[in-house]
Amino acid sequence: MTSTAITASATDEERAGLDTAYRLLWLAVVFDVLAFGIGFEWDRRWHATHPFEDFFSPPHLFVYSMHLCATMTLAYITFQPELRRWFGERFRLAPFPFPIPGPIALAGGGFVITAFAGFFDAVWHTAFGLDETAWSFPHSMLGWGIFIAFLGITSCRLALARWKPIGIASSAVFGFLLMATALERFAGPFWNNLSPDTVSFISRIPVLAAEPPFQHTVRIYLAYDITRWSPLFVPLASLGVGLAFGLLRRLDPRPLLVLALGVFLTFSTTYVPLVVPSLVLAASGAQRVGRGIWLLAGLVFGISTAIVWHGNAIGALLAAPLTLAGAMLADRVWKVMERPTRISVIALIAVAGIGAPTVTGIIDLTLRFRTP
Repeated sequence: MTSTAITASATDEERAGLDTAYRLLWLAVVFDVLAFGIGFEWDRRWHATHPFEDFFSPPHLFVYSMHLCATMTLAYITFQPELRRWFGERFRLAPFPFPIPGPIALAGGGFVITAFAGFFDAVWHTAFGLDETAWSFPHSMLGWGIFIAFLGITSCRLALARWKPIGIASSAVFGFLLMATALERFAGPFWNNLSPDTVSFISRIPVLAAEPPFQHTVRIYLAYDITRWSPLFVPLASLGVGLAFGLLRRLDPRPLLVLALGVFLTFSTTYVPLVVPSLVLAASGAQRVGRGIWLLAGLVFGISTAIVWHGNAIGALLAAPLTLAGAMLADRVWKVMERPTRISVIALIAVAGIGAPTVTGIIDLTLRFRTP
């Protein structure tokens, strides 16, 4: 009887640890949603109504404080043996004195990249004020760092799925986080700048009109047509669309979920017609789709986006193979998320968190020096 009681007690303790790990993972998600959802929107509105003084504005402090809370939550899980044991296979990773679960290492890598981006962004804003395109090294690193962090957080949820299956609500939340951060990874400022007229209108907002550094960034955007009206927008956006929908379908391919997120993101992205490829993918059911379906989804996305955002026939046709390429990239990223190893985690962080921002940073500096 004593032996049975001890076994039951141990099982209860394990279940309590699993439940705590699950709740803390969701807490980290909430902190980062507050940081990069509410915080980023607040930051945009702040710059439109307040003269720039320094990096340490209230919205910046809110963003990085919430992200610090998410980082501390993940760190707490990492340093508690009864919590980290639930997050999959482990490997050695400096500077930790104990093996780290792969999903936590991936999420932690994204958090670290985001923290470094904040440091570089503070240095940049101190030196150049608001003269910073979305391709600058700090801004690009921030975007890729957030993307890696959500890949890692989703990987943590996949690790817990053995004991806590992923329901439709979790799929909707994690699917949205993956898609929202993946969609604009390749289009960058082309995604956010709706049209030349919109960029010009923003530049005439009184607070921003009085900021010479910001006006220089506007001249860069207008001189090189870095807006959705550019012929480059549809091809670059197609890569992100393939990556986003590819990750979503690997997480949960249920047609209604794919269609619902496609509809919601169509409106939240200011009418990038993501509902169109979602209809194609939803009509294919829950089974894995072949290359032909991805090419069709890319083609209809390219045509509809070219119509809405003044694209051209070449860009619409290029959307098909580029969407397929994005979906193939999603498969490779998903393999890292499903079973993150030391080599694959380091490689993903190095390529996406450091390599990609370096490339876009060079583009940013080139345009900066060439634009008076």
